[in-house]
This record gives sequence, C-alpha cells and structure tokens, in this order.
Amino acid sequence: MSSVNQTRREAGETPVLSVRNMRKQFDSVTALAGADVEIFEGEIVGIVGPNGAGKSTLFNCICGSIAPTEGEVYLHGEQITGLKTEEIIQQGLSRTFQIPRVFPELTVWDNMVANQDHAGEGLLSTLFRKTDDETQGRIQELLEFVELEPKLEIPAGDLSTGQQKLLNLACTLLRDPDVVLLDEPTAGVNPGLIEDIKSIIVELNDRGWTFLIIEHNMDVVRDTTDYVYVLAQGDNLSSGNPAQTLDEPEVLEAYFGE
Repeated sequence: MSSVNQTRREAGETPVLSVRNMRKQFDSVTALAGADVEIFEGEIVGIVGPNGAGKSTLFNCICGSIAPTEGEVYLHGEQITGLKTEEIIQQGLSRTFQIPRVFPELTVWDNMVANQDHAGEGLLSTLFRKTDDETQGRIQELLEFVELEPKLEIPAGDLSTGQQKLLNLACTLLRDPDVVLLDEPTAGVNPGLIEDIKSIIVELNDRGWTFLIIEHNMDVVRDTTDYVYVLAQGDNLSSGNPAQTLDEPEVLEAYFGE
C-alpha cells in the first residue's frame, strides 16, 4: 500500500465506501458476523478468505441484493443500507459477478447498449430508445480499452469466459460509477487473459476508478491491490498491506490450512 493511502487511513479521512458491523443470518447459519470494510477514493482494495468466509454475501449486502440482518453501508458518507439495487447503482456503486451475466444472443455492442442508464424510462422507451452520439462514443472507447472492439458484432454468448467478464466490466463502467465491485474477475479465465485483466484493472485505477475486488488468485491480489481485508467465518481476520498481510501465520492457517 502506498504511503499516501496509509496516511489517509490513519488520518481518519472519510472513505468513499464504508461497511460497518455487517451481519447476515440465514436461519441457523451465520454468513457474516460483524465485518467492517473501508475503501478510499482511488484505491484498489481486495477481499480474500476461504470458501464460506462471507465474501459474496458481503457484496450482496452492499449492493442491496439481500438485506443485512444488522449493519450499515455508507457511500460518500451517506447511508445506502436498505436501498434497492437500482437505487444504489444510481448513487454511484456497481458490480460484476463471478459468473458473467450477458445477453448471449445479443451482440457485444447491443449488450453495451442494454446497460445504459435507463432511470425513469418505461419499457417501451427502453426498448426503442436511440443511443446518442456521446454514449456511442463512450461504448466504442470502452470496448477498445478492454480489447473487444474487433468483436462488437459477435453474439456475447460466443465469447470466452474471460472476454465475457471484460464485457461485464465495460458495461459496468458505462454508467461511470464511483466504486466498482468485482467478484472473482479472474475465476475460470485462461492464464494469458488473466494478465490482460490485471493490466486493465490497474490502468483503469490509474485513470481514477476505485475498485473493491473479491479474488482467490493471490498473485492477482498481490499485484493489483493497495490494501487487503481477510475474512474468516464471516468476520475480519486481518487487514493491511497485501505483501505483509497475506503472509501472516493466522491468514495462512485460515486460508491455506498451513
């Protein structure tokens, strides 16, 4: 982690996204047991932990997919806990998923068009709305950046898993969110494309995007993140500089069984 980010955390600067005492109970199963996470503007923050640690449940609570049993989520200091997912997106927070979500029969271009901001539109206006020149230019730019521009007329279902994840990322960025949540961006991706995804995330961050990433690939975490949170049994186990935190004995024990 850069010294600038460490100073921001120590100085108590207001994070762009804050999750406080997040708890989620599914009947007798405790998925989250009081997890806390803070992300500052311009950071790439990683969340790691063994299977069942509560990582995806945390994302779902942040994004409004499920309601937390207890806890609060703040975006730019404003509480967004309990808002609907679309309302949270309008506030400036978006996510991708571990399993890519595309319209397989639509082209890459049309998938992008379908992910425009449709706030306040009815069904008919959404279906027949024309994409303005500015949005078309932004779609073109994003597809070029994620190296999908040569495939814009190809059905999204014909893309590889990694390419579909890049399409999801481009669709998410189209709305210009303040914080992007990436759920396992390299899972199921061939090794060659993993390096491309890592480079794209880092370059996007250099351009000002803020990321919170769930990732099992420790090389990806070490190479991309400024700060990392380790979850175990639904709660914070450790946090800090990834180069140091991921080698702590309790982290190795919980995550790798060493």
